[in-house]
Amino acid sequence: MSATHFKMDKNYGSEDAGLLARSLNPSVSNVKPWDFPGWGKYISTNVKKEELMEIEDTLKRREHRKLSEWPATAICGNDILSSCLYVSGLVTAKAGKLAPLDLVLVAGILYLYRFIYGEVVNAIPMNGGSYNVLLNTTSKRVASIAASLAILSYIATGVVSGTSACTYLSATVPTLSVVPASIGLLFFFAVLTCMGISESAMVALVIFIIHTLTLVVLCVMSVLFMAKNNFSILYENLFQTDFPEVNVAGTWVSGDVFTALFFGTSTAMLGISGFESSSQFVQEQAPGVFPKTLKNMWWGVAVFNPLLSFLSLGVMPMSNINMFKNTVLSQMALVVGGQTLQTIVSIDAFIVLSGAVLTAYVGINGLVRRLASDHILPEFLLHENSCRRTNHWILFGYFGIATSLVLVLEGNVETLSGVYTYAFLGLMTLFGTGCMLLKFKRADLRRDVIAPWWTCIVGVSLVIVAFFGNLCGDPTILTYFALYFSCVIFVVFIMFERLFFLRLIMYALQRICPSREKQSSEDTALATGARGGRTIVKAMRQITNACPTVFFCKNPDLPTINKAILYVRKNEQSCNLVIVHVHDSEEGVSSRFGESIAMFDRIYPKLKIDFIAIQSTFGPALIEWVSTQYSIPKNMMFIKQPSTESVHNIASLGGVRIITG
Repeated sequence: MSATHFKMDKNYGSEDAGLLARSLNPSVSNVKPWDFPGWGKYISTNVKKEELMEIEDTLKRREHRKLSEWPATAICGNDILSSCLYVSGLVTAKAGKLAPLDLVLVAGILYLYRFIYGEVVNAIPMNGGSYNVLLNTTSKRVASIAASLAILSYIATGVVSGTSACTYLSATVPTLSVVPASIGLLFFFAVLTCMGISESAMVALVIFIIHTLTLVVLCVMSVLFMAKNNFSILYENLFQTDFPEVNVAGTWVSGDVFTALFFGTSTAMLGISGFESSSQFVQEQAPGVFPKTLKNMWWGVAVFNPLLSFLSLGVMPMSNINMFKNTVLSQMALVVGGQTLQTIVSIDAFIVLSGAVLTAYVGINGLVRRLASDHILPEFLLHENSCRRTNHWILFGYFGIATSLVLVLEGNVETLSGVYTYAFLGLMTLFGTGCMLLKFKRADLRRDVIAPWWTCIVGVSLVIVAFFGNLCGDPTILTYFALYFSCVIFVVFIMFERLFFLRLIMYALQRICPSREKQSSEDTALATGARGGRTIVKAMRQITNACPTVFFCKNPDLPTINKAILYVRKNEQSCNLVIVHVHDSEEGVSSRFGESIAMFDRIYPKLKIDFIAIQSTFGPALIEWVSTQYSIPKNMMFIKQPSTESVHNIASLGGVRIITG
């Protein structure tokens, strides 16, 4: 928003205008000329009720049809149920005959997280998952850690799903090479999404139904096979086999009940990957649908994962399960139903896992767009191509990173799953922590679902234990995870600290390459004393003037205004804060507002604090008016925590951020 948007209202606050003239001395000796954005301006305006009603009608017309229970369940259910295609064999390799019990324990952990996710999303029903809850309860830097984990999680999701899909397909097509096929599959979906094709809820529902029916048929056929063979294979696996050896920090140790439960449960957490998917598109779901998707996904995990693991013990010898741990279901189908059932299961696995790859592309596109608009990632990622209006930099950048992971790990599903598990468990830990912070810092937010404190503490503690269980395993997996996570964090860190680095460069140039040109009096403000200094100043101003921030302030409370200013200075790189006060015709504007704003504008000379007094009614329509009138995106608008009596929830306010209690 440029200064031309503000025109001093001669009829507003003559007393405040006098105070402004007396207090705002244009001499700012302790601030560099290029760091001083100017003094703020004060205006009052009026938005008529008819104009707000017209905006409300426009907002209603923009609303698209929300997803009902089963289409919403299908989108995230395909993701979480596809994990049963590879998790059963991986858990058996660590836990042996106790693998079904480990998967039951994981279902218990997930049951606790049903309430954790339910409370968070019920209080803040916005897309974004862990990133969104931490953004509204902590600082932007902390939320960016969750965002980095989410990016890595999406990368690992696409890679694990793609390689697993091609691994299953290779069971039917033996000549298929997994690594080139996986790269080809990733490229295929990169092109599709670049053309504007994303997942359809009805297509996802059809895939979900077919996949579920395929699993049911496989389970029934396996039970019949076990009964026909008098459960002899099951008896042998349960009572005549030893626990498998496990890799502990690079050293192989003999297995026992403890290693089977500890390392098996830690690996089994991969079976609930995708549970966070529903929270990523909660705004597209109809009211009341989100908790139903959590319940449906939980039942799918609680039934199929332990059951398929148990049936595999009754169908195949332990040695065969370990040999075909990446395609256990395909081998089960071959044993109980012959080549035909194996082909059906393999094709079903390829389709549902390919759907998970598409979900990863759509998810990463939405997440990176959000992060780029929040200035956590570079803004060039928001560029759209002229043909299909899609974000090609995001999609093909994702393809490049995912391809590098496939090549580095040579398509090894077990190692790739380990990388995914680290990212996923990190997200679950942050989400549970965010729920506890929500209870502590945002207690007044309305919510219908409450997760007891013991649920949060126990759930987060068990996830942390599972994280350390994976940490104690193969150390090479941690190396790959740390490498890719460090790359993402490095980009985020550079975005946060780019002004600091530019100032460091300016400082170095002033001493290494001082300017020898004599500046005229007209150029004194731009005299940096360094060669190339003006280019750096131009870059700094381009960053700080890119987008103002808005804080909707109800009362002239000094601590609240100061908290908002400190939040902007700490989390945003904008040099312009606009404080908006909405009042009715009878209430008017308190004279304290002018005094407070004038004082803070003087205290923080590096931040231009503008003030807008709007005679109107606060709500979604007014927020839309401010966003349109002053060209400020709603994700750059902040509010104080609404009280429980507030008629507006966070979702209805269009994505504004809560920054103070």
